Amino acid sequence: MERYQLNAWLFLTKPRGDRRWDLFLRATGVAGLVLIPIPLLFPKAVPLVWLAIVGIPTNGPLSPIFPTTFDPLIVAAGKYAPAITVTLVAVAVYMYMEFVNWHIYSWMLTWDRLETIRHHRTVRWAVNRFARAPATTTIFFAATPLPFWVARCLAILHGFPLARFMVATTIGRFPRFFFYAWIGSVLLIPTWMIVVAILAGVVLAVGVRLVRGQPMLADTTIGGTEGQQSSGGKALLASDPPLPEDRSA
Repeated sequence: MERYQLNAWLFLTKPRGDRRWDLFLRATGVAGLVLIPIPLLFPKAVPLVWLAIVGIPTNGPLSPIFPTTFDPLIVAAGKYAPAITVTLVAVAVYMYMEFVNWHIYSWMLTWDRLETIRHHRTVRWAVNRFARAPATTTIFFAATPLPFWVARCLAILHGFPLARFMVATTIGRFPRFFFYAWIGSVLLIPTWMIVVAILAGVVLAVGVRLVRGQPMLADTTIGGTEGQQSSGGKALLASDPPLPEDRSA
């Protein structure tokens, strides 16, 4: 019996295929097992479960083509549940996926083909600047519409502890998500307008990638996918600001 249990465990935990999608699919499966019973036991929680389920792919590897999806979903959920409850669910889902994203990006940033980018003057300059106030910088990125993958990459390259990164991200995301939920509860924005906003973001993201000849699901990291550099990487490396002087000597 123990042998069969061991074989089953090894089958379930064995890495399969691309590590990004492997981690994402496993995380989605775990979340699904946890979330499915909730609406059966608490029917009024359906909007919150819906927000959680949709929030997983829109904050994972599919986020490049769903860049403006999660925030409108929070607004929509705010029409059906208290703002604070929506905020707590949104933060929980986002931080769950941020934990997964951290490990995905940590793995990607160790690729040998990204060594040149890791040691590029611009990246070194950005990491040095980030190191001056890592928590504050993370909170700022999390609380604003700035691309958060930049803060995530800099935190990993700097060696910012994951626990502190998660706390800083939560501090930044909480008021932002609460604002969106509050807007939804007060303004009661029609569903069709929210759908239009989501679709417009998807169309824009897909259109930009088609024009640039990028894969639809290319990761927006400083390294891009395993074979080509993403637009995010090109943006970071577009200029060469002078490195700060080393005053330790």
